[in-house]
Amino acid sequence: MADQPKWEFVPHQHKGPVQQSGKDDHIVSPKLHNGAFKSAGLTTFMGAPYCPPEREAIRAMDAHVCFLGVPWDQGQMVRAGTSQGPQGLREATTQYFPYMFEYDVDLMEFFRPVDCGDIPVVPGNNEKSHDYIYQYITECLEGGAKVILCGGDHSVPIPGSRALSDFHKSGKIGYLHVDCHLDSAPDWDGNPNTNCSGPARAFDLPNCDGSNMAHMGSRNGLNPKDWVDFWVDNNVRMVPMQEIVDRGIDACTNEIFDIAWKGTNGIYWSWDTDSLDASCMPGTTAPETFGIKPREALELARIAGTFGADVFEISELCPQYDVSDMSTKLVCCMIYHYLGSRAETLRNSGQRP
Repeated sequence: MADQPKWEFVPHQHKGPVQQSGKDDHIVSPKLHNGAFKSAGLTTFMGAPYCPPEREAIRAMDAHVCFLGVPWDQGQMVRAGTSQGPQGLREATTQYFPYMFEYDVDLMEFFRPVDCGDIPVVPGNNEKSHDYIYQYITECLEGGAKVILCGGDHSVPIPGSRALSDFHKSGKIGYLHVDCHLDSAPDWDGNPNTNCSGPARAFDLPNCDGSNMAHMGSRNGLNPKDWVDFWVDNNVRMVPMQEIVDRGIDACTNEIFDIAWKGTNGIYWSWDTDSLDASCMPGTTAPETFGIKPREALELARIAGTFGADVFEISELCPQYDVSDMSTKLVCCMIYHYLGSRAETLRNSGQRP
């Protein structure tokens, strides 16, 4: 067997005469070049080292978080563009240091994250591409890491939740769906694996049922009656946007995570970017008004970090529709706050990731 890679963080892969080698060079103002901030180099998520998406390599690098991109666009029922999501998010991370002062945590040191690259897709072949997604997520989970998954259209959670289901085959899993749309179509003109069928396919899994599933954020007129019927008929908790307005994001977020984690071994958390209001998230497949605002989104991410998730998936990110890049930066901040809160929670309880 070839030697396994070792985890080594060099800010955005910059090496050579001006390589910054100090232990804390990535969380302080740069001394030689602009380090972990802005200078893209070989762009990876958060500037983390690349790691082959293989369980042995992930274990050898002692990585606790794996980033996977899914440039997949062909399970889509509305406008395309989500294949650009992963690279747009990687670029957004060049705008930030991995130190989060709100939690006094260096995300790089605490989680030893790695970027496992993009999952290969087969144009026109939804089944094959979904199989690849399943395989890559499985390798990361079996490598002992949690997964940050960036799509890609919202058919991504179909193979993603199946991978988590098989990983916890001796126990139960929870499934959370934060979205403007209920996405619970049994099929779309006979196709069961589209971007509007994720929760329905999760419900089909042998160790996932309605008692540990929840939805939050639905609103407006792209939610047909059969989608609503799925949640109601199966007694799955549905928190529409109006309830978030009435009760507050804190109470609603705590409730859905409590549901997902009650008696389960792990959870799959799917966050569609169109759950956010169109005013702050134009770079998404189906932007909608009356959605979650940025301050609420970061509070949601912070609370989520106190619970944790085996797979945290962001879907429907479409950088091409946002010339300001605020959509990708907001998603980046959501993930950073989630990880910062998760690190703080684990540290305060004397745990490591």
